[in-house]
Amino acid sequence: IAQAGSSLCSAGSAMAGKYVNEDSVESERPLKVCAEAGRKCVRNIHQYPVLSAEWIALVDSLKQLSRLVQLEGRMPVNPKVLETQGRDAESTGTLWDQETHENAIRILVEEAKVNLCLRMMTDYKRWQMNDAEKRATMEEAMKAYEYNENQLEQKCIQFEECLGMLLHRAFMHVETLQLMDIPLLIEHCGFILETVKVCGSESIGDSRLQETLVLCYFGSLMKHAEALNNAELLAKTRESNLIQMSVEHYLKYLDQIPADTKLTLAEGLAAMADNEDFKTEWEDFFTAENAKANFLMLEEHLSNPILQEKPDKRKDLRPLTDFYACVKRSM
Repeated sequence: IAQAGSSLCSAGSAMAGKYVNEDSVESERPLKVCAEAGRKCVRNIHQYPVLSAEWIALVDSLKQLSRLVQLEGRMPVNPKVLETQGRDAESTGTLWDQETHENAIRILVEEAKVNLCLRMMTDYKRWQMNDAEKRATMEEAMKAYEYNENQLEQKCIQFEECLGMLLHRAFMHVETLQLMDIPLLIEHCGFILETVKVCGSESIGDSRLQETLVLCYFGSLMKHAEALNNAELLAKTRESNLIQMSVEHYLKYLDQIPADTKLTLAEGLAAMADNEDFKTEWEDFFTAENAKANFLMLEEHLSNPILQEKPDKRKDLRPLTDFYACVKRSM
C-alpha cells in the first residue's frame, strides 16, 4: 500500500509539473506572438518621402507597432527576471532583464532602427512646418492616390503620434540613448522649441505630438546624461540653449501640459542639477537675461505642485529644490 501510495504521489507530481509547464508555455505564447509581429513591423521601417505610397504603407506598420507597445503595457510583470543571475537587484533592469514587457521597443533597439526613427521624425517635422512644400506634396498625393486632404492629414497625425510614442518609450532607457546620435536629438528638440516660439502651435497639450513630447525627450537626456558622453552632451545643450528654451516653453504652456510630462521634466531637471559636470559650470547655461529668474519660476509652477500631489517624490526632486537655492544665492 505504501508503495502504491508513493507511486500515486510521484504520478501526481509528474502530472502537476506537466500542467505547470503547459501553463507556463501558454502564458508565454502571447509574448512570442507579440515579439514576432513586432520584429516584422520594425523591419518594415525605412525612410521614404512623406506621403509617398511606401510612406503611407509604413504608417500602418507604425500603428501596429504602437498597438503592440500598448498591449505589452497591459500585460502582468514577469517575476522570473528577478532570479536572473548577475542582474542588479537595485535597478529596475534594462530592456533585456526588466519585469515589464517592452519587446517592441527592445526589437527596435536590436534592429538599430531608433536613430532612423529620429531622422524620420526630424525630416517629417521640417516638411510639416514648410507650408509651401507641404501643400505641393499634398496636392501631388491627392492626384496620385484615392485620398482626400482630410485623409492625408489623418495619415500625418498617425505617423507623428505612433513614431513619437515609440521614440519616447525608447528614450526612457539609457541603453537606447547610448546608441543614439545625441547631437541630432538635441538639434531636433531645439528645432521644435524654436519653431513653436516663433510660430506658435495648436498641438501643445497633446501628449502624443512632438510639441509636448519634446519636454520628455529633454528630460530623458538630462536624466541619463552622466551615463552618456556627458561633456559633449552638456556642451551641445549649452550651445543650443536647450535648457532655457525648455523652461520658456514649459512656462508658456504649463496649463496645457499633461501631468506625466511635468513629472518627466522635473525628474530630468533634478538629474541635471545633480550632474557633477553641470555643477561646476552651471552659470554658463544661464547667461541670457532673465534666464535665472525664469528657471526659478519652476519652483512655483513645476516642482511644488508635484510635491504637493506626490510627497514621495521629495527625495527624487531634492537636487532640483537645492539648486533653486543655489540660483537664488547667485542673483
